[in-house]
Amino acid sequence: MSAATSPAREPPLSDTAPKISLVPKWLGNPAAATLGLIAIAAVLRIVFGLSLGLGIDEAYAVATGRVFDWSYLDHPPLSWWMASASARLFGSEAALAVRLPFILLFAGTSWLMYRLTASLYGGAAGFFAVLLINLVPALGVTDGTFVLPDGPLVAAMLGGAICLRHALLGPAERAGLWWVAAGFCAGLALLSKYHGIFLLAGAGLFLVTSAPHRGWFLSPWPYLGAAIAAVMFAPVIVWNMDHQWASFTFQGGRAGISRFRPWLPLIVLGGQALFLTPWIWLPLTIRAWTALRKGPSEAGSWLLLCLAAGPILTFTLLPVVTGNQGLFHWAMPGYLLLFPLLGEAAARRLQDGDARTRRWLRNSAIATPALLAVVIAMALLPWPGLPYGKRDGSDDPLIETLEWANLPKVLAENGIANRPDVFVATERWHEAGRADYALRGALPVTCLCDDARGYAFKAPLARFIGGTALLIVPESRARDVEARFGRYFSSMERWEDVNVDHAGKRAYRLAIFIGWDFHPSRAFASLDGALVSVQP
Repeated sequence: MSAATSPAREPPLSDTAPKISLVPKWLGNPAAATLGLIAIAAVLRIVFGLSLGLGIDEAYAVATGRVFDWSYLDHPPLSWWMASASARLFGSEAALAVRLPFILLFAGTSWLMYRLTASLYGGAAGFFAVLLINLVPALGVTDGTFVLPDGPLVAAMLGGAICLRHALLGPAERAGLWWVAAGFCAGLALLSKYHGIFLLAGAGLFLVTSAPHRGWFLSPWPYLGAAIAAVMFAPVIVWNMDHQWASFTFQGGRAGISRFRPWLPLIVLGGQALFLTPWIWLPLTIRAWTALRKGPSEAGSWLLLCLAAGPILTFTLLPVVTGNQGLFHWAMPGYLLLFPLLGEAAARRLQDGDARTRRWLRNSAIATPALLAVVIAMALLPWPGLPYGKRDGSDDPLIETLEWANLPKVLAENGIANRPDVFVATERWHEAGRADYALRGALPVTCLCDDARGYAFKAPLARFIGGTALLIVPESRARDVEARFGRYFSSMERWEDVNVDHAGKRAYRLAIFIGWDFHPSRAFASLDGALVSVQP
């Protein structure tokens, strides 16, 4: 499309920072200040990443990602590929080795936030937007540190937003290349998580609702960008075709309709507010409402709102009909795209001398690092039990980050790991991931359960028929193991116990049962959900 026939567009927006007199002098160069902030945040994440063992989702992803595949049951493959590549590069699956690409990626994500915000509202707004996303636990801590698909997703979503901003609101002569780049970012988002579809949907919503930009529907460039995204997503389609559409079925089942619950969005909004921290969620929501009232007349804020709407509205309102509140972090990629609006409001109010905004920023900047310091202390020091609700015989609030480091030592000392017919089994998928990660691939691991997740494909039960199982369960569930699983073996006995330690003290104990001659087909009624995994 030529410049003469291109849709009407906003004039290019300034990248220069507004003069703000009531902030520290180092913000005289917002880009340099932002880079310094990003470096400090990255160092803090490295310290945090060193302090905690891998969580259950992380251990599962690292263990199931050891063998390359085009996709995986739970999500598209990009985060699995990143963790696997890093482990191979460093020759280690230590927590920092597999988390480092995600920490570095979030540093890049922060810079993308600065560039997006600065291009719309100036450099000072960009600095404050970056500061605020780094203070949000669900973004700056989990997405910025842990081995999760959300890390590459938010980076790709921000990259796509920048490309769309330039394609739609920048110089006409470069718009085509920006549409191509937007398609590439959408492809990366789709390879990270199925949420990536919201980037394409948000772009379409903007074109439909902004009259000056509807002419892009007559241009080939948006369709070329969408085609690029589809081609990049092809490995996920191929994998699903080869596995009976298992991933799509699994994700669709998580939103399955149970009952009508019209009040559930209020609970979901409350959970989202906690994940974002209420003192950031509320002004963020107010800024979104302000942008909604102004509508498409302010194209920059309207573009951000259209891109943010999909995840927020879908995962807030869908529970009304499904009756399932889902997970609160599912909406976070949408909220992420509202932070330029909040950064702009913070910069403008500081310029106007608003003392409340200054106090709000100061207190927010103290709260999150203080929380992280407490978590690090609890991870490294032997704290007394906390009455928060016991699980697996433990009252340790960091239970999900405790690694089963003693497991390979016990198996090596007893020599059973050298037998070719031995395999390890658990009764829950996340415990399979925990055992698999601890053993570093020394023994095959599977799950005797109706929700085996990726182990249904990585380690199907048919492979182990006739073998000797080491069935591992937390001691709190060990009492009736032989009654529940004995029918699948010729004989079974309690074999060994293993301590799971925290700061040098036992947090809880694992019981290991040895089962001889595994034959699930004889009495498989209680494992009917995994039937497909057993058939030879």
